[in-house]
Amino acid sequence: MAGALAFAVIATGGARAEEAVRAAPKVDHASLTPDPSITRGTLPNGVRYLIMRNAAPKGAVSLRFAIDVGSYEEADPERGLAHFIEHMAFRSTRGFPNGATDKVFAPWGVAFGRDQNAATTIFSTTYQLDMPAPDPAQLKTGFGWLRDVADGVIFSDEAVNLERGVVIAEMESRSNPLLTAQETAAKFQGAGQRSAERSPIGTLETVQAARAADLKRFYDTWYRPEHAVVTVVGDMPVEDMRAMIESAFSSWTGRGPKPVRAKIVQPPPGRVQDALSVAGESLPTVLSACRVRPGDPVAKDDVARLRVRTRSQVWQAILNQRLAQKAAANEDHLLGAMALSTEVRDMGIACLIVMPTGDGWAEALRAGEAEINRFAKDGPTELEVEKAVEIARARLRGGVVGVGSRKSSNLADDIVAKALVGDVATSPADAIYAYDLAVEDMTPDEVKASFAADWTGSEPLLFMTGAKPASREALLAAWTRGAGETPQARYADRAALTWGYTSFGKPGKVIKREPVADPGFTRLRFANGLVLDFKQTKLEPNKVEVRLNFGAGRREVDDSQYAAAELGSAVVIAGGLGKHSFEDIQTMFETRAAWAFQLGMGPKGFSMRNTTFTSGVDDQLQVMAAYMSDPGFRPSLDARLPTAIDMMYRTYLTQPEAAVNMAVARKIAPDWPGNAPSREEMARIRSADFERVFKPILTTAPVELTIVGDIDEATAIAAVSTTFGALPARSTAPRDRVQPQFMRYPDAPVPPIHVTHEGQRDKAAAQLLWPLYVSTPERRPEEYSLKLLAAVFDTALRRRIREELGKTYAPQVFTLGPDFGDQGVLQVNIDAAPKDIDALVEEAGKVAAQLRAGEITPQMLEDARQPIMAAARARRDTNAWWAGAMAGSNQDPAILEEALSYEPLMSAVSLQDVRAAAAKWLARDPIVGVAYPAGWTK
Repeated sequence: MAGALAFAVIATGGARAEEAVRAAPKVDHASLTPDPSITRGTLPNGVRYLIMRNAAPKGAVSLRFAIDVGSYEEADPERGLAHFIEHMAFRSTRGFPNGATDKVFAPWGVAFGRDQNAATTIFSTTYQLDMPAPDPAQLKTGFGWLRDVADGVIFSDEAVNLERGVVIAEMESRSNPLLTAQETAAKFQGAGQRSAERSPIGTLETVQAARAADLKRFYDTWYRPEHAVVTVVGDMPVEDMRAMIESAFSSWTGRGPKPVRAKIVQPPPGRVQDALSVAGESLPTVLSACRVRPGDPVAKDDVARLRVRTRSQVWQAILNQRLAQKAAANEDHLLGAMALSTEVRDMGIACLIVMPTGDGWAEALRAGEAEINRFAKDGPTELEVEKAVEIARARLRGGVVGVGSRKSSNLADDIVAKALVGDVATSPADAIYAYDLAVEDMTPDEVKASFAADWTGSEPLLFMTGAKPASREALLAAWTRGAGETPQARYADRAALTWGYTSFGKPGKVIKREPVADPGFTRLRFANGLVLDFKQTKLEPNKVEVRLNFGAGRREVDDSQYAAAELGSAVVIAGGLGKHSFEDIQTMFETRAAWAFQLGMGPKGFSMRNTTFTSGVDDQLQVMAAYMSDPGFRPSLDARLPTAIDMMYRTYLTQPEAAVNMAVARKIAPDWPGNAPSREEMARIRSADFERVFKPILTTAPVELTIVGDIDEATAIAAVSTTFGALPARSTAPRDRVQPQFMRYPDAPVPPIHVTHEGQRDKAAAQLLWPLYVSTPERRPEEYSLKLLAAVFDTALRRRIREELGKTYAPQVFTLGPDFGDQGVLQVNIDAAPKDIDALVEEAGKVAAQLRAGEITPQMLEDARQPIMAAARARRDTNAWWAGAMAGSNQDPAILEEALSYEPLMSAVSLQDVRAAAAKWLARDPIVGVAYPAGWTK
């Protein structure tokens, strides 16, 4: 690499550096260094284990039990059995014959779904158990359940039949037109490859046909010690964790003879060009051109393999940067485009994916094809290679600086995932060292050759989705025309960009410094009126939270502007700055992602937030200050908005959840500004509308800035003084200029609301709403009683309609109610088959009646409370908790008060409080909305 060579010349002198480059051999098969903090071993029966001590969160332990068997090993009549068995591990086991493991784990702070879960893929099944602060007895129970998963799952006919309904409900819940189109594309491209044909969920026919004996046979065949990986990461001695693994799994033996795995068969050569399109009202207009090649069977993970992978990643990064530039130019009807290459064991695939604007699919496809052809002909420039390598290296450096803040659950996921595919889990520092070996002397020609190796195999296979996609013949003709066009001129490196916002005026001065004793941070006031809330922590080494609070939120947005404000909050950042387009900002900060912050609008204020590394605080503040002083609202957005809005509305028509939500809101509050406007009205919104709403707010609203993390006060003040502290003073006059119309529910009963959706005929959705009150800080104890009531309701409803009836997959119960905004509500969401939805609405009503009658036990309350408390305690040890407590607290002290009182108030809610909340707020009949598929008759 030219950059590395230049450094060597400076450091050692030109002649010696040249000699060193010529003499140093390129390392091709150097072994990757396993992370020394991970203890690895294999039990005598073949169970592999990996153990790591980690104290984030403090006291927590994360367990993973994985079987390196997934849907790939299923015979045709067995499709979906691996996933079905995963479900049965929660339904009935040796130690938990009646299921309901959550009844045991919930009082220990373990939430079903969040902390106790599982996932099945094509090649593996992994079970997760995250325990927030287990004692030895609790850990023994956790390991006991995982041992049950290994060889103690019970397959009774009754249990299988009940869980079958849940599996089918999950299948229906996850199914949608886009997923169906993606599966169609995979089968078209894979053309019989086993990995393309075996979705882990299986097929409706095989799941309905599966019997207890079938599941037991597959389970006994594949759940064997030599197929298992156990990973434990947590805040306890390694030897203690190892002893628990040995105690739990050493006596496990396989049943019957060792099975023979399915043969890995690679795609046959010589497949000719072909095309397929899938029409659907809700489908986005997307085209892909893919080439299928042999896959990547599990091989030794070393530097040579890393070199191959890295070259592939480099060409993808470069080509995607070029495609992004082309899309940003608003030419060729190109909304967006990307290139990708990936491999599984029995096939590899490289694709060009194109999203056109309007009806310009042919022009967009040709534009993407032209860029592919140019890359194939000329390859990348040396500068492009250097930049792509450095961006990847910067991400790895981020792993090094953030090594002390890695969460045990994330580490456990990463370690077990690598073990399942034979990859080496390295330390972040060793990962950089290995990466440097892999990219040593990488040349543009090598990257070009890597592209050629990936973009090979079959001839291009074209696939298109959309409301009115092109025919097979039209797709083939468009690609053929593109192949015959004159190649583009060689790509020329863009001129280096210079960041235009390094000076915002004379550096500001701190005029007041005051400590906030509880919980312990510093508030500084600058001469221009800026308020800085600052806290130095070592909770997450080398990481810093930056947040802005400004303006009056909805109270300075006219109801007539609400739609533009809601949409604009998501796209204002993409509008760029006065001096730079968004794409240029991304290019200048691509190794630091200083642009990747969020803009939010609340009832009483606006906010921006991002997480950065300590070294990136200056950049982050400069970018945010630029948006707060010179936002761009560039009209380049206007070419893309109509397509995005059209897609959004077409999706609403086909999603039962969206359909019922919109119908209920329009029925009970027809004039509420939050109701989706007509498609025609929305399609007229342009960047100028965003500018009218947001420019006065961004450029004149007083700012409260919050900085929390691994940065000292002097450094933070220096960075703030030259950015936000240097901006002109802003008026502190009240900004509440409108009285917005918030959502209010009628007191009178509302007849059931029925609506149809245009989506799949096997899906329906229901919504039950119990109106509450407009939240204020003074009613916080009641708010928390209702939050716990919702959690009790959620568990009771799940146990009834999922576990006992087997009729749905993931019902939800929750409360909504921002302070001083929309009226609060306790809401139930259910999705199910149309034939079952009315009965499940009735069941939800029965559960509500039981709760209203006081049928809430102390156990039910603690099952709800402890997972909430465990999550709250874990958040307390993060920068995000501190930033959330501090941000905006100067303007609104209730923010800090709520953060400090949350755990005490939640702990103080009594059984009587929750019963009283149920009796009061569940007394009225709920507002019920149901979305059925079009044409459905009961």
